Amino acid sequence: MSAPARERLWEVDAARTLAILMMVAYHAAYDVHRLAPGLDLDPFSGGWRALQVATGSSFLFVVGVSLAISNGRARARGLAGAALYRRHVRRAAQVAAAALLVSVVTRIALGDDYVRFGILHCIAAAMLIGPLLTRLGWWNALLGAGVLVLGLVLKDGPASGVPGLMVLGVPPEGPSGVDWYPLAPWLAPMLFGLAVGLALYPAGRRGPWGARLPTPPAAAALGAPGRHALPIYLLHQPVLIVIIAGVLAALGVEWSWDEFT
Repeated sequence: MSAPARERLWEVDAARTLAILMMVAYHAAYDVHRLAPGLDLDPFSGGWRALQVATGSSFLFVVGVSLAISNGRARARGLAGAALYRRHVRRAAQVAAAALLVSVVTRIALGDDYVRFGILHCIAAAMLIGPLLTRLGWWNALLGAGVLVLGLVLKDGPASGVPGLMVLGVPPEGPSGVDWYPLAPWLAPMLFGLAVGLALYPAGRRGPWGARLPTPPAAAALGAPGRHALPIYLLHQPVLIVIIAGVLAALGVEWSWDEFT
């Protein structure tokens, strides 16, 4: 049976929880790199880099699926046009405010390495762009492939000193800061998720396939972190840094706060 219009979809929350766990694992490695560079752990290459890409892609894919669901449910309740888009804008504004906070805090903590256009900035932009593309259906997957290719081309292209182009994916002449998620290629996973969400959740409900999806006994627990992804994102790093520092000290590893001050 299809889910009622306002029911939480445990599988979407669980997918977001998985992305959170991946994020915490990657940031643990990143914090070790910052706190104890002598350990020679490189979070920017190899398997750690693959985890970072998979984590960002997972978050943005779920954003696309969630946009399809929320847009479909709002339309089912009679919202359309400017009223519907204002609803998306309000949600995007909350994420944009959190993104601005991250930029300010990292500017203080990391100096010139601060987050200029990170994952939250990209998600906020995706939440504004995605609703405009819902009528494209599966064509969003093709559009996503094009954005992915464009991003890979721009990544290896010449740098530019024009302000703002780094948001689109053009490498800046100066530093791009940590956590750089330009629209090309990072809108691609959102577009893939939007295409999948529109296909699997017509009108914001599970399609016929939902009748075959069992609900696990621990569904609520699995999805709990995913229902609070934004506050977890904002709060996990200060807590994680302290925990990692404590573990390093307990293991007798030399570490310092220098890279965070």
